[in-house]
Amino acid sequence: MQLFYTDQIAEGMALLPEDESQHLVKVLRRRAGDRIFVTDGHGSLYEGEIFEAAAREVRVNLELIERRARDTPDVVIGIAPTKNRDRFEWFIEKAVEFGCTEIQPLWCERSERKNARTDRWEKIAIAAMKQSLHLFKPQISAPVDFDDFIARNEDADKLIAWLGEDQPSEPFTEAYRPGRRTLVAVGPEGDFSTDEASRAFARNWKAVSLGHYRLRTETAGIAVASWANIIDQKAED
Repeated sequence: MQLFYTDQIAEGMALLPEDESQHLVKVLRRRAGDRIFVTDGHGSLYEGEIFEAAAREVRVNLELIERRARDTPDVVIGIAPTKNRDRFEWFIEKAVEFGCTEIQPLWCERSERKNARTDRWEKIAIAAMKQSLHLFKPQISAPVDFDDFIARNEDADKLIAWLGEDQPSEPFTEAYRPGRRTLVAVGPEGDFSTDEASRAFARNWKAVSLGHYRLRTETAGIAVASWANIIDQKAED
């Protein structure tokens, strides 16, 4: 099944965004009368027939065939964008494949990168959602300062991946509770500063370990998404 995405669905009709329309018409050579599958990114799967196929605008008559409940971890990964652009984009792709709820880029004291490409990150997330046949599109939030992230006031478990020896940590696989909304903070290549970690602990964030070895930022983020996915699936069995 090849899946297309749009957030413009009303009264049984979908309007595909320009990039989706161009890919469908110019690359896949689809025409009026062809049938395709469409998701709204909120758990609904539609099958429909193209009735207007232009390079910049494709319209589809839709029929709802499935409405799925979220079956992936409710995990928000707050993570510092890496200096190497490709590595951070690779993290986004893989985290979406594992089904995280939100990716929250963070500006930290030791961040080596201070520019955001939110539009591009959004496109990467949508492509990964479609490729992996997820029906829920994760939220790609605009970057915020680390202190804003740890101050988020919501009912959730709050875990920070911390390499410091001055604070006892628990393995992520033991600290993570399946079925719970969970915020996880992953630091930049130089890790969080001691002051940043202390401010998180003062707000009752819990230090967790991602293993015995030092991981790259993007690897740590993918490990969080992967382990949460596996733990949730085991809990459902």
